[in-house]
Amino acid sequence: MSDVSTNLYKSQLLDYYYQRRAESSINKGSRFLISKAVFGTSSLVTKKGDGTYEIGELPKAFDLAELTSQFCTINLVPTYSGGIITVRMDLDQSQLQEGKNYPFNTLVVLDNENKPIAIICVQEDSLYVGKTYTAVMAINSTTA
Repeated sequence: MSDVSTNLYKSQLLDYYYQRRAESSINKGSRFLISKAVFGTSSLVTKKGDGTYEIGELPKAFDLAELTSQFCTINLVPTYSGGIITVRMDLDQSQLQEGKNYPFNTLVVLDNENKPIAIICVQEDSLYVGKTYTAVMAINSTTA
C-alpha cells in the first residue's frame, strides 16, 4: 500500500486514546471501547486562495464541539489481527436527507464515553444520498 500525501489525508490518535487504553488495562474507569464515528467538518481543513484545501497540523487533543458541522454518527465494529486494529467507517446514508449536500472534511472516532480518541481529515468533499464513502483507519497496537 502506498502512502497517501498529507495534502490529501491526515490522521491522528489523540492523547486521550492512550490515556483511556492505559486506564482500562488497570481496571480504572469503564472498559475502553472504540465505538462510534462522527462525519462532519472542522476548521482543521481550510480553503486557500487558489481554491485548493489545506489540512492543518492535527492536534493531540480534540473536542467534539470543535466540529463546525456534524451530520452522521455511526456505530463501529473494529477488528483485530496481527497487532493491527482496523476501524472501518461507512457513511450511513439513511441519516442523510434526500437532495441535500453535506460538506465533509473530518471524521472523529469516539470511545464508549463519546469522547474523541482519533481524528481523520481529508480534502473537502460533498456527501449525499447516492454517494458512498468509506474510511479505514489502521491502529498499530504494538507501538505506543
